[in-house]
Amino acid sequence: MTRKVRIAAAQLGAVHRFTPRSDVLKRMIKLLEEVAQQNAAVILFPEIAFTTFFPRYLITDEAELESFFEHGDITSAPRTAALFARARELSIDISVGFAEATDDGQHFNTSIYYHAKSGSIISKYRKIHLPGTFEPFANPDATNQLEKRYFLPGDLGFNTFRVPDLASSSEPIFGMMICNDRRWPEAWRSLGLQGAEVVLCGYNTAGFAPDLWGSDNKQSPEQAEADALFHHKLVMQSNSYMNATFSVCAARCGMDDGKYSLIGGSCIVNPEGNILAEAKTKEDEVVFAEIDLDACKQGKTKTFDFARHRRTEHYQRIVQQTGVTEPPSISTEVKHPLEKTKHQASNTSISEASPNKPADTQSPPKQIRILLINPNSTSSMTTSCLNSLTSSLPPDVHITPFTGTTNESPTAIESQVDAILSSAACFRSLLTHHPDLISTHEAILVACYSAHPLISMLREEFDLPVIGIMEASLLMSRTMGGSFGIVATGGRSAIAHVANVEHYGMTKFCAGIESCELGVLDLERFPREEVMRVLRDVSGRLIGKGAEALLLGCAGMTKMKSALEDVVREEGVQVVDGVVAGVQYLVGVVRMGGRTGKKGVWRSSRVGRERRGQTYI
Repeated sequence: MTRKVRIAAAQLGAVHRFTPRSDVLKRMIKLLEEVAQQNAAVILFPEIAFTTFFPRYLITDEAELESFFEHGDITSAPRTAALFARARELSIDISVGFAEATDDGQHFNTSIYYHAKSGSIISKYRKIHLPGTFEPFANPDATNQLEKRYFLPGDLGFNTFRVPDLASSSEPIFGMMICNDRRWPEAWRSLGLQGAEVVLCGYNTAGFAPDLWGSDNKQSPEQAEADALFHHKLVMQSNSYMNATFSVCAARCGMDDGKYSLIGGSCIVNPEGNILAEAKTKEDEVVFAEIDLDACKQGKTKTFDFARHRRTEHYQRIVQQTGVTEPPSISTEVKHPLEKTKHQASNTSISEASPNKPADTQSPPKQIRILLINPNSTSSMTTSCLNSLTSSLPPDVHITPFTGTTNESPTAIESQVDAILSSAACFRSLLTHHPDLISTHEAILVACYSAHPLISMLREEFDLPVIGIMEASLLMSRTMGGSFGIVATGGRSAIAHVANVEHYGMTKFCAGIESCELGVLDLERFPREEVMRVLRDVSGRLIGKGAEALLLGCAGMTKMKSALEDVVREEGVQVVDGVVAGVQYLVGVVRMGGRTGKKGVWRSSRVGRERRGQTYI
């Protein structure tokens, strides 16, 4: 039985910031129709195919930013439906990348596989390795890469899937990744371990971006682009070989806006690492190849027979460690690298000495799952909280977002009424509609900068560790300075913070509380430059009062942390984001086995309700 498939990569040339979406869609449909003439069965479009690569811009207008995202079902949404309708007419499967906005306000860099015959999406992948920075570079001429600002890291993992009605209905095994993922061998190996026969990868790769790469900005743009193209082919070819799989990659390329260069290089690679077909231009172009999936067998059963040759007991460092840990410096007393001191030997446990478990390995850490609750109903604020965590989150910690219920929770919490209403709405929603969220998590963080009533409610109801971002930031500040100052939003919040600081027993360490005279939602709506100017002024006043640590007095301020750090760094002042502090605090409590005590004030409220015969909440 033959297992051959004609497959295509659809390369797209320049798309500018203000290029009409309808124009891009027409170009994509034209490429699809060209593929049909070549009798191809599958076509791959690039990453973020329907628009320009908008993460290169700092976009402060919320409406403009959302215009780059796809909302709802992409196969039937008015702006994109025509592509999928035409694919179904032509019986061609599509894999395409796009900026995804979920129903609960989260944002991902996503790709899907659309099965034409059934008219359905059979697999979805969300980009995991987000490159670049959260804040733009100081150099105004730099090419920015702000994916960490606009997207959350993917939460679907690297999974393969079978595609029906291809290769004599032998259901070949496909996998997807997006752009920067292709540079990480862990992504490829994850797919390879699931038997991937075809890996699809759309990309937008800068041709000249020295600030992003950390390279010499005096290098010629031509040489920089040649290097970028070489690295692109290197990872596609080497990883295809090392996982015995075909790979298909499609570029968005050309000179966007007349100044942003993107490389081409769309190609199809075989399991030996050879390029079968490659784009010759940086314009709209289709690359074809007929691939025989049986060509994967040799590598999968010989050189890269994973079951026979992999030695996972020596790979623990890969999943336990993110950054580099160098070996210790050589001391004056040099020992043989395998020689143990008497002290070391005496501390070797039975399990460590077991012949079945090498002493230099450990079991992978258990994942710690933290439920992050934004008690107001503004989902963009939840997204900001999640984005602030990406750079500091340990690999074994997972954050699940929960946003207050629309039409029940207030859009912002700026008063006692707001706090009480949001507490009741979230508490009822969690207990009535989402009880699984509590049972599947190890800790809860309440992302409202106050002594929010929900904190005590959850501590009474459950024995999971619970903390709010204000309390976490106050505790963290005690290790970062002798006194702290709080950057508050409005005047009312500043007054409330005085009472809350006293509630937490921290008044004697407080240098001051200064208001920005901004509402919570103003942090989202006002131009970023204006908000930062106000924050700088307020920070200056607090430092003048003796603050050694500045606490961001609102969950909505979390995205300003790094910019504010740049402002106060020369003063030797620390900036504390309560969201980050809260997660790190809870991780520590969970690791030490801590729970909420039930002897005194946080005795179970549920027990009391049941004793009274109360069945409602």
